[in-house]
Amino acid sequence: MNVIITPEKLAQWMKEKSDLIIIDVRGKNQDFDSGKAAYEASHIPRAIFLDVKEDVTGDTAFLPDLETFAEKLGSLGIDEKSKIVLYDEGNHRSASKVWVALHALGHVRAYILNGGFKTWINNDYETSTTIERKSATNYKANIQLDKVMTINDVKQNLQDDTITLIDSRGYERFSGKKEPKYKKAGHIPGAVNFEMKQTLNQDGTIKEQTVLQEHFREIPTDEKIVVSCGSGNSACVNIVALKEAGYENVALYAGGFSEWIEDDDNEVATEKSSK
Repeated sequence: MNVIITPEKLAQWMKEKSDLIIIDVRGKNQDFDSGKAAYEASHIPRAIFLDVKEDVTGDTAFLPDLETFAEKLGSLGIDEKSKIVLYDEGNHRSASKVWVALHALGHVRAYILNGGFKTWINNDYETSTTIERKSATNYKANIQLDKVMTINDVKQNLQDDTITLIDSRGYERFSGKKEPKYKKAGHIPGAVNFEMKQTLNQDGTIKEQTVLQEHFREIPTDEKIVVSCGSGNSACVNIVALKEAGYENVALYAGGFSEWIEDDDNEVATEKSSK
């Protein structure tokens, strides 16, 4: 499944008469104190703005309530058949998170602009300051419960040896050699390490499909894959890379290592079990 598109492909789609919806999901950065401010200053023509922190994050969870998210999409004029292209600043974290949320809704036609807004302007494509508004519609969600897993789901599936659990953090943190953030170091027992950063080129763009296929070659394509990290963001980028590489049965465990270590009864591994 091709998830990643180039600026050239997006420009081509924009010339066609279609149900294309471009969504700006940038957050605050060094130049703007909010994604909305960045959008209002300059954006890809025809793009609408979606606030990831406000609309694609739950009150106490990484992802929003999916029915509520579907209602938000409908209020923006998006339905389940829309052809969606997401873009962020260029690190793919926000765009990948929204893509995963759409994936959980059962949305089929969702894509990410490789390199985000940065690549768009670096290739001298046109920008706009026009604030886009579309008539509200009804988004009919086809929620895929198996695309977002809980800690209990992970425990059960690891016990039954029915999944490959990926930890998307760097090897030093995965192995327990270094942990700058959490009270414990290591990884969930049974996890394998595929660092998210290894899916990116030096300029921050996502690597080509054939390169990603080689990167993930040790994972059988018919395997059920669950992707985690510390708390969700890196895992979403890895999910997008896996989908781009052709893996179909991929799910998110957003709680990740940070949730796992909240319960001291959960074992933590530090032995080498990485790529």
